Amino acid sequence: MAAGYFTGLWLGFGLIILGIETYYFIISRYIDKELGLLEAAIFIFCLVFSIILFIRSFSGSSSILSGIISFFPMPAAYTIMTAIRTSREKIEQKIDQDKELNNWLYTIEKEPENINAYVATGDIYFKRKDYEKAMEFYNKAESLMEMPYITEKIKITEKEIKIQKGIIWVCPECSFDNPGEKTKCRYCGYSKVDKNLLKDIKNHKKELIKGIYIVVFGPLAVIISIALYIVLPVYLALIFTLIVIYLTIRFFITY
Repeated sequence: MAAGYFTGLWLGFGLIILGIETYYFIISRYIDKELGLLEAAIFIFCLVFSIILFIRSFSGSSSILSGIISFFPMPAAYTIMTAIRTSREKIEQKIDQDKELNNWLYTIEKEPENINAYVATGDIYFKRKDYEKAMEFYNKAESLMEMPYITEKIKITEKEIKIQKGIIWVCPECSFDNPGEKTKCRYCGYSKVDKNLLKDIKNHKKELIKGIYIVVFGPLAVIISIALYIVLPVYLALIFTLIVIYLTIRFFITY
């Protein structure tokens, strides 16, 4: 009877995990219209594969291993596809920028007095954070004709070069510039070391509290649950299991 009971617990636990993964990776993304046809096919294949592995966990010498492995196909597929998508977007963005850059360089070659071409080329290098190169084209544009917006771009680029080289840093509280070797703002007293940490903690307070609950109370909850399963009558243990299942599903859906 005990073996059957714990088999039922393992079944319930596995169904919870696979159900959460199915909701998060397939159902939720389908509702939000973020799931393409190819991705849907891959996730469905992973789900079927996970179910087969989980079913195998009820028989054979590698039962536990098969059950554990069954929880990983969908998260692994999601991680890989996200990495591929991000890389593809970066490559496409770089290709578009290179095409635009070549067009403007060709324009400069044919029309060396074209101010807009120099400014546009400088803007592309600025977006790439190649501020030295951007400055070169902004200066060339200004040498052809001094205009306020070009002068402003040069000032901004000069400042970015200093920030990039660590010569100065900008205080996020008062927006004043500070020497790079200083860690405390000379105008408002902001400390870029301590207060950045406090700001991050404040901005992510909710996630931090949940993480602490998981780390501190998670193992304790598992120990208490195992102890209760051992000492409680079967019907009370089943009620307790249903409560744990409900709370787990609620936590993951609302996290």
